Amino acid sequence: TKRIRIPPAILALGRGMKPALIVLDIQNIWLEQKPALKKSVDERMNVINSAIALFRKTKHPIVVVSHEDREMGVVPGTREFEVYSAVAVDKKDHRITKQYPNSFGKTGLEALLRSLGCDSILLVGLSASECVLGTYFGAWDWNIHPYILKGGVASHNVDHIRAAEDICQTMTLGDLEKALTGKQ
Repeated sequence: TKRIRIPPAILALGRGMKPALIVLDIQNIWLEQKPALKKSVDERMNVINSAIALFRKTKHPIVVVSHEDREMGVVPGTREFEVYSAVAVDKKDHRITKQYPNSFGKTGLEALLRSLGCDSILLVGLSASECVLGTYFGAWDWNIHPYILKGGVASHNVDHIRAAEDICQTMTLGDLEKALTGKQ
């Protein structure tokens, strides 16, 4: 008999874990400042938007996290602060504003996730070597199980993406669909 390897992420989500999708820092300011970062985001937009659509279809929470930097003028209500228009977020999605690389740092994200019944997160967005990693490792402090969507995090440097995907637990879009829908 041929053995089928089931990725640990699917096993975990299949054991009753309830994930939230964290759409992290895909804001106009960062993409305008670094053309290589915008290119990286655009190359990954199909995976990011597919994950958003899958979470919405399966009625799992979506949390849009945006970075505020008052010194740079990146504050709520400004065009710089807004999410890049190619990202398929919705006004109904939950919103968190942060000032630190770790999205759990003084934001209320943990309380929001608990109120939604979530005990795991799947990260998409940017930047792979900064806020994605900060949030990934910060989640463990709150007993939240983090995953990175393979092909769903961006950086101005492809080596940073590879490093993040190598050291963190990842899940492919196909694995995610199996985990959320139960379809094999």
